[in-house]
Amino acid sequence: MGNRAALDSSLPWPKGAAIPRTMARNSRRLMLSTAVVLLAALALVYLFPLYWMFTGSLKLQKGVIHIPPEWFPSPPSLGNWSNLFSIRTIHPLHWLQNSVIVAASTVILSVSLSALTGYAFAKKRFIGSRVLFFLILATMMLPSQVTMIPLYLLVRRIHLYNTYAGMVIPMIASPFGIFLMRQFMQSIPNELIDAARIDGASEIGVFSRVVAPLAGPALSALSIFTFFNAWNNFMWQLLMAGDNRMMTLPVGVAYLSQVPVGDKVLIDQGLLMAGGTLGAIPMIVFFVLFQRYFVRGIMLGAVKG
Repeated sequence: MGNRAALDSSLPWPKGAAIPRTMARNSRRLMLSTAVVLLAALALVYLFPLYWMFTGSLKLQKGVIHIPPEWFPSPPSLGNWSNLFSIRTIHPLHWLQNSVIVAASTVILSVSLSALTGYAFAKKRFIGSRVLFFLILATMMLPSQVTMIPLYLLVRRIHLYNTYAGMVIPMIASPFGIFLMRQFMQSIPNELIDAARIDGASEIGVFSRVVAPLAGPALSALSIFTFFNAWNNFMWQLLMAGDNRMMTLPVGVAYLSQVPVGDKVLIDQGLLMAGGTLGAIPMIVFFVLFQRYFVRGIMLGAVKG
């Protein structure tokens, strides 16, 4: 008790009084400033590889591999970008077109299938629905390498090798997408669905006019996740690309490592940097445009079934 009394008497404000607003405000400002400094430092760490790749695309080969490293291009050169679009065996614009077609098709088909399946599991009751749903969830624990060889053999057998269909169709079934849509759609009140049916709406009408608009945030988030996965699905696209012109942009950038520097059998680091920058630009633009949906999609993990 004596120690407590001594402590109370040493406080700069009367016993039992609230902490002065000035001290509380200063404490919040200090915590906010510290958080900003830490986040700024982390941002610099994560942005440095992008900076190094972009500046490397403007350096000559000797500048890229120079020791000590050159932090700034001296002088800047567009030679790597010129080679990227002028070498006959390189087709960056065609690779970009392939990536857009594959990613867009995968997003449309996968999100549509996940939404319909998630709606069935969330609002329909049929024999074995829970068992089937848990079996679908169990497939999420399988690494993609386990199914890659059987899928590859199947695609070759049905003559879809080296086609857009071969790249897209095996990737449209998404257990994660089904899980996300089912969890979100369970939060939609059944009364709204029943009211639509009483008004004479068909099952397709109920889904398209009631369920889908209410599930907009989940659909947007799933579209972003699916786009990123489809764009960066390097291994499957590498297996399905039978020739140079069917490559997607990630596969094409890896192919640049086989392009020699002049007459020497060396990896053209500057050309790789230019190709990597070209491949990163669409992803950066897409993320900047839809970042609020991306953050909302991360928060959807708190939705309970």
